[in-house]
Amino acid sequence: MQQQHQHPKIRNNPLSPIEQLLVDRANIEAMCREQEKKLGEDFARLRDHAPGLILSGVSFLLFSSGTPGKKAGSIATGKDRPTGVKVPFTASDYLSIIKNLLPVAWSILQPILITWGINKAKSLIFGFISGKKKISH
Repeated sequence: MQQQHQHPKIRNNPLSPIEQLLVDRANIEAMCREQEKKLGEDFARLRDHAPGLILSGVSFLLFSSGTPGKKAGSIATGKDRPTGVKVPFTASDYLSIIKNLLPVAWSILQPILITWGINKAKSLIFGFISGKKKISH
């Protein structure tokens, strides 16, 4: 006797709106899981290499040579060539570095300040609603 291969039912009818929504939802959830996995891998890589990235960024800002508008691959002319004389940093150089680092510092501090503000507001509102006052000893 011959065995028949059983194939899954192939549906000729179009899906109902609810069935289509369920299929779309399953597809979107699968794509979200895949993207979450990729993001997790990226964040793990960043976390593993963060100290080196920060150190290289800071050292680039502190010790980079040349003018900011100068392209790395351009040919140096007579006035652009280094003379071999090292000029010490002046106060304006340090202010320039600090000015360049302020946006980075603000982007780091902003979430911390927002979290602190939200927690402080919650504690004040909870204290106001509960009516409990702190007793000082």
